[in-house]
Amino acid sequence: MSANISSLTSKQKKVYQAIETYLKLKGIPPTVREIGEMVGEKTPGAVQGILNRLEQKQVIKRQLGAARSIQLVSADSKLYADPVYVPELKKISKRNIDDLANIYNISKYQPVPSDFLSTGNNHLIYRCPDDSLADSGIKQGDMLFIDASAEVKTGDIVLVLYNANTLLRYYHPDEAGDIIHLKADLDLIGKEEFSTDEIRIVGKLEGRYTKY
Repeated sequence: MSANISSLTSKQKKVYQAIETYLKLKGIPPTVREIGEMVGEKTPGAVQGILNRLEQKQVIKRQLGAARSIQLVSADSKLYADPVYVPELKKISKRNIDDLANIYNISKYQPVPSDFLSTGNNHLIYRCPDDSLADSGIKQGDMLFIDASAEVKTGDIVLVLYNANTLLRYYHPDEAGDIIHLKADLDLIGKEEFSTDEIRIVGKLEGRYTKY
């Protein structure tokens, strides 16, 4: 434990211990609201103020703009790579396509090594919907790491919403850009050619996690 723990006030220690307990029980960091509930502090601003003091005393650290990014800092922290917590989505539909990472559509935050993903803070996790790319080594149920802000280029694998279907496909636009060919190892829907207004590209596949 960091030597700076001894410099904490009683309120700061209470919040620190709440974070520590939540991490042990849940495996992910708590939100500001959850910390407030644990320590009996109803005002989010007051909790934020305590977190700011804890960060200044170097006993926690946070990733700017990221939810559930609180990490406890210890004397041994340099031995461990800092994880990034990426939201795993429950579903992708026309109703939520513009707000996929809303709190009601997140099943959990998965810890991912920070050097596994590219820079930026717009990554999502989604389970592979089918075996269309099985010959490419991607199986139904694999954990897909999607970069929702990446520039998509010819030959990239993309996650796409088409009608009520989520598709994982190789991206091949025509020269004019009006037609997109979405190719799979196994075409399960009988369609590879799409107009740009038929689909929504969720993002580019950046990595995957599979079980053998």
